[in-house]
Amino acid sequence: MDIFEEIYNRRKTGQPFVLATIVRTAGASPRAPGAKMLVFPDGSISDTIGGGTFEKLVIEDCLHLFESGKDHLLKRYSFTRTGKDATGMACGGEAEVFMEVNGSPKRLIVFGGGHICRDLVKLAQGSEFLITVVDDRPDILSEYGHPVAVIKTDPEYRENFPALDHNCYVVIVTRSHKCDRLILEQAIGQDTAYLGMIGSKSKVAELFSLLEQSGVDRAKLDNVHAPIGLDIKGEGPYEIAVSILAELIAVKNGVTRSKR
Repeated sequence: MDIFEEIYNRRKTGQPFVLATIVRTAGASPRAPGAKMLVFPDGSISDTIGGGTFEKLVIEDCLHLFESGKDHLLKRYSFTRTGKDATGMACGGEAEVFMEVNGSPKRLIVFGGGHICRDLVKLAQGSEFLITVVDDRPDILSEYGHPVAVIKTDPEYRENFPALDHNCYVVIVTRSHKCDRLILEQAIGQDTAYLGMIGSKSKVAELFSLLEQSGVDRAKLDNVHAPIGLDIKGEGPYEIAVSILAELIAVKNGVTRSKR
């Protein structure tokens, strides 16, 4: 498989990897600038940048990147037995390798595939989010095609509830407050990057009061973006979708503090 095809497939399915590329060489070197290798969290690789001790050291540095939380590293390797950046090799040249982490992608999960979702999906397809729409109506889900994923659930949104994690941006825009509540009850205890729900201030306050009475921690409720979206006085599905995407991007980029 071509390495660029593998990068595409891995990114699409959310599998993390480090892309290691030789960017400069001097003297004898196992491979020329531009040679690439993918390194995975378990230490396995795809393709090669030359093998031997040099490649082993690069793999180790890539694995350290996963652990460090840094997103890139530029490092020089000297093909000598001793000295700074020595690899223990004796061919006398050197190479610089740029290592870039490709982590799990940001996932936008929209509960409720109606009017607002349609516009939000159209807008969000220009962003880096991998998009999933969850609804109980097959006819609604049939409106969404590749690259948008769909999940068919039941009218109470309990079946096939997607797994949520810190890379998930969750938007609740169903057709009823009952559904909103059922989804929020399942999502609120999970470590999501963003959790937002549609509704007027009065409806949100009423729903939060009911959830608090049922035992939901108030601090968790305070972390929910509700009413959802930046306050741009938007009207109609499209403008509401714009306000939601703006808030998602702001939270993702750290401009608006996440309520997690």
